[in-house]
Amino acid sequence: MSRIIYFLKLIRLKNLIIVALTQLLIKFSLINPFVDNFILSNTQFYLLVLATVFITASGYIINDIYDVETDKANKEKSRIIGKSITSRNAITWFILFNLLGVGLGFYIAYIVKRPYYSLIFIYCIFSLWTYSKSMKTSFLFGNLQVSLLTALSIFNVALFDIIPNGINKNNGEMMIFKIIIFYAAFAFIITFIREIIKDLEDMEGDKKIQARTLAITCGIEKTKRVSLIFTIFIFLGMVYFQYFQYSIANSKFEYVISIWGVNKIAIIYAILIQFLFLFLGFKIYTSKLKIDFYFISQLCKIIMIVGILSIPLFTYLHLN
Repeated sequence: MSRIIYFLKLIRLKNLIIVALTQLLIKFSLINPFVDNFILSNTQFYLLVLATVFITASGYIINDIYDVETDKANKEKSRIIGKSITSRNAITWFILFNLLGVGLGFYIAYIVKRPYYSLIFIYCIFSLWTYSKSMKTSFLFGNLQVSLLTALSIFNVALFDIIPNGINKNNGEMMIFKIIIFYAAFAFIITFIREIIKDLEDMEGDKKIQARTLAITCGIEKTKRVSLIFTIFIFLGMVYFQYFQYSIANSKFEYVISIWGVNKIAIIYAILIQFLFLFLGFKIYTSKLKIDFYFISQLCKIIMIVGILSIPLFTYLHLN
């Protein structure tokens, strides 16, 4: 039983659930209710989710394999590779998950009649490997790489389920596509902030391997400023969305057409997310210790979840 628990920790089960849940919510709360000509059946879509989960899990495994030395300094108590699971077994699971992910990816690409889409899965595997091997210790490139892959996991839902059939601009499909792009951008920025903060959290071990992360190159205060700038940027984006909600909700246009995400409860929910970003900015500004950076990292994850949960809520309010 303990081996199973350690294995689930190795593949970051909680994070995998978030990845799968995000794709499922986009499919069943955005695409199926509002898009007439979506491509993937429910079963086929589950295979796309599995492909994403397998490749993501393999990324966590290879990351821990390359991180053995830094984890000895940063988180020896929670280190799994070399203690609870051997490197050889971890590599075996890494290869198996990649084969399963690519196999399913090739099948889904064949289903949507876009065989070159299979290259996306190969790109993700290659990116996760290069990130773990060298990019994560580089100046910003690793942070951007992980953020892009997170956004891609959201965009892929539209890429495989909407785009191959074309987007009809006259029946709301373009609006759904734009909403998916918005959530992908949201995920990109909040992940980028979290990755920068994680570099602050891992500075001790990163220095030992002579990493050149933003935190080490520019120092704690400048790194905090960068993360604050992105927090302010996404907060202002939420303010703009809030203005759009308020303007529509208080105009006659509301009675002519029902718009997804525009009603009183949705406005209150958006305000809640804004307060979370204000709190995030405050914690970044006042943070000093490693435990503070850990808290901020977890807060970013909470904000991500709260943001994604707006999808089924806004759809329910729209349809009822």
